[in-house]
Amino acid sequence: MNPKTAGIIRDIRAVRIQGASQVRHAAVNALLSTSRQSKAKTMTAFREEIEKTAFELVKSRPTEPGLRTVVRVLLDGAFGFSNVSEAKEQLVKKCREYEKKREENLKAIREIGARLFPKNSTVLTHCHSHTVEAILIKAKKNIDTVYCTETRPLFQGRITATNLSKAGLNVVQIVDSGSFSVLKESDFFLTGADAVLANGNVVNKVGTALISLAAKRFGTPHYVATSTYSFDPLNFFGWPEPIEERSTSEVWPKKPARVKIKNPAFDVTEAELIAGIICEKGLLAPSGFAEKMIAEMDLINHKKEFLEGMNQAALPKKAGKK
Repeated sequence: MNPKTAGIIRDIRAVRIQGASQVRHAAVNALLSTSRQSKAKTMTAFREEIEKTAFELVKSRPTEPGLRTVVRVLLDGAFGFSNVSEAKEQLVKKCREYEKKREENLKAIREIGARLFPKNSTVLTHCHSHTVEAILIKAKKNIDTVYCTETRPLFQGRITATNLSKAGLNVVQIVDSGSFSVLKESDFFLTGADAVLANGNVVNKVGTALISLAAKRFGTPHYVATSTYSFDPLNFFGWPEPIEERSTSEVWPKKPARVKIKNPAFDVTEAELIAGIICEKGLLAPSGFAEKMIAEMDLINHKKEFLEGMNQAALPKKAGKK
């Protein structure tokens, strides 16, 4: 694996690249880098290189269906060529098309989301989402204050606070456990999503579900901003969305020997707590979002073809399948 590709995968794993949209963008660059720097002379050797990169990408961020989706989309039909040169050309073309679509989706989500906020809105955010940032910056003339949780243990909320303040918004950073205190004066709770499941439940940064529950208590609507690429079709077929468990050293580097630590990166927010999902197709109810994706992908009638058509590198392990 070439140094550039290895570096991208390392940065995704270390959460130096974060946010579902940015992770997908990085995955495209990793596959492009592998293709461009490949010295393979045969299709078999080229396929092995690309699939190794794909496998390492998917493994780098287990709870990220958008990452699996971009790998599946880009590798679909990528190896049905007589020579390596043609295969490389096709992969570059598909990467460019995918990136164009990703940017178009982000623009649409930004426009749809920005219309939600009336004058003098106060918004609470959690973690870091490029999509959430884009919406709030677009709507900044109507935003009075944005509360950003610091989002322990990696403090991704500081990225959100920094970027929004640079864009001219009034930002207040709070500790995660301070969310309850500010929800009573917040008009909206806005987050991204790492995955949307087949029942409309949303997987996002750990702490999201707890804040969403508190938001319900105060009548503060929780909106989720995400591309349809976050929908996990494998969940429809019975694969549980894996919840990544990260290193204990992120929480307490020099913990006492007898103290155990759990450090899940994500949790699941139930669909009934979510007021709506802002995506490129509009503002949808969580159940409506899932139903729309199931229908558009025709998953009910094409289970076998869908699963067989997926490159094996893009499939999570079946361990724990319900």
